[in-house]
Amino acid sequence: MMTHNGWPLAIWGGWFALVAVMLLLYGVAAWRGRWAGWRVTVFVVGCLLTLASAWGLHNPLASMTSYTIALMSMGQIVSPLLLVGIPPTARARWHAPPHTAWSLWLLDAWVACAVFVILTLGVNLPGVFNTALANSLFSGPIGLLLLISGLMFWAQMLAGSTSLSQRWIAGLYGWLGSLPMMIIAAVWVWSAQVLYTPYLDVLCLWNLSPLDDQHYAGLVMFAAGLPLQLRAAWLLIMPAEDATAMPAP
Repeated sequence: MMTHNGWPLAIWGGWFALVAVMLLLYGVAAWRGRWAGWRVTVFVVGCLLTLASAWGLHNPLASMTSYTIALMSMGQIVSPLLLVGIPPTARARWHAPPHTAWSLWLLDAWVACAVFVILTLGVNLPGVFNTALANSLFSGPIGLLLLISGLMFWAQMLAGSTSLSQRWIAGLYGWLGSLPMMIIAAVWVWSAQVLYTPYLDVLCLWNLSPLDDQHYAGLVMFAAGLPLQLRAAWLLIMPAEDATAMPAP
């Protein structure tokens, strides 16, 4: 059954509670560590974009383009902002006790890559995607999973949190990991038919046809994937003073 009214109050409460806890924990750590003001600003912007992305997820049938903006923002814009808001020295401590209970898996490069690629492919399969569209309640968990997978993958592209010691390996890792996302975007842009059936009977928010809406959604996915592509290219091309170290941020 199609759900046009979006999320109930309980789901919204969960997202606001998550952001509140993130800000509280971050505020304590930033005050104790005297972190730079620009990092605090970046983290706060990431938190605000988390809520903005959640708003874009609450009614998936409004437009495939707006839904894609929200999904991609959660995984590819919010994730790096939250991580960059934390200094590399603080991120490096995640690899040591008592954090090893969770970082052993969540900060493992190949676990992160597997989760990121499988989730990217799985979420965009017609069966799964159609389910998320048919009932907006599914979009909340999907958004949270994309946020987590984005944090795991982007952590491997940044100093401190990465478990990859060589720049070229990290660059190749980021480029290969982003390929499935770029392929899906290309399919959306060049497809001659609407791939997700719930949109066939829905008028887009901007009065676009369902096929045009899908094409624009593909362009959005391309654009949102550019920061990851650029970061990977930077790691592959730019020299480093210490060849064994990842550069900041």
